[in-house]
Amino acid sequence: MVSFVEKKHHYLKMRYFCKMIDWAQIKRKEILVHAAWWFGYGALLSYFPLIIMDTSDAILFVLRTLIASVVIFYINAYWLLPRFIARGQYLKYLGGILVTLFVTGIIFHSTDRRKGVPPAFAHHDMEWEQVIENDRFLSENKELIYQPFRPKLKDRRFLGMSMMGIPSFIAMLFISTLFWIYSDSRQRKQHELSLVNQNLVNEMKFLKSQMNPHFLFNALNNIYSLSMLHSIKTPEMVLKLSAMLRYVLYESEDVKVKLGKEVDYIKNFIEFQRIKIEGIPNIHIDIDRADRMKMIEPMLLIPFVENSFKHSKIEDTERGWISMTLTTSENEIYFEVSNSVPSKKMAADKNSGIGVENVKRRLQYLYPGHHSVDIQMDEKQYNLHLKITTNETSMRK
Repeated sequence: MVSFVEKKHHYLKMRYFCKMIDWAQIKRKEILVHAAWWFGYGALLSYFPLIIMDTSDAILFVLRTLIASVVIFYINAYWLLPRFIARGQYLKYLGGILVTLFVTGIIFHSTDRRKGVPPAFAHHDMEWEQVIENDRFLSENKELIYQPFRPKLKDRRFLGMSMMGIPSFIAMLFISTLFWIYSDSRQRKQHELSLVNQNLVNEMKFLKSQMNPHFLFNALNNIYSLSMLHSIKTPEMVLKLSAMLRYVLYESEDVKVKLGKEVDYIKNFIEFQRIKIEGIPNIHIDIDRADRMKMIEPMLLIPFVENSFKHSKIEDTERGWISMTLTTSENEIYFEVSNSVPSKKMAADKNSGIGVENVKRRLQYLYPGHHSVDIQMDEKQYNLHLKITTNETSMRK
């Protein structure tokens, strides 16, 4: 028989494995998106070079420009902006940009095999100038037949970059900055959501720690009393306690559980409350009509049940009473709890009401706009009406 520790270890391994798969899928998706973006950018970039250049020269130019753009994009988005702009170091960021552009421009220029196609006489300027000066006819028409080679504007370099490449590099700086702003904003939102989730987990753990010691102490005392009386219910109560602890310690780690498990826990909890009361307590429970296959977050209803036993003074079998009803429809869960209010106020413990407030916060997070909690209280009774809209049909085997 597999122990609880082995089940817990297996459960944690499965959660870790699932997280690794999710992380790998996210990274794969990001890589595919980036690859698609650079493919589209390269296709757009190749339009004009293919028109005005030879095919081989155009392909080389596009590859050089694309590689330089990739380098500028990722250095700016993943190193310069997070390292300097995020920390308010603007002068260092400006220096980093200039160095990046300078180095990239030098490499871009040094890999250009097209140094321009000079017009006639360009590579023999000194020789032809001497010939023209020695010939009278040529000398008189010098301006018509001879023009010294001068680089065109688009072939001139600035910081090692051709004028043709500067606009695309500046545009890439702008695009990478927008990308970083968007990514940083998304990461901040994810971090805030993670903090909310972590806070919810911490509150859940606090709810368990708040409940377990006191309840466990009473439950063990009750079982001990039954064993001293040699009651035939002793083994049954031990199994019930075991099932309750398994649900609290292990199954409540799941995001959602079947409503039947929550119902079983409530019934076991009530059974332990019954055996510690002398006489026949006035408890009316109607929770077996609910759809046991419907999914719900764990430990969501139990604090209301505990609260009713804590404040009803159910030990007073003449005046104390509790009534509880749980029903379901296709997409809704209805839970109603009513209990007596003793005429003499009991001393409130330091954790009084914490469990109920915890559940209210969980409901606001889990079912925003899809739940209602109506609590009414007077001098004689306390009434709770909870409705949850799940927006899902029941799970069937």
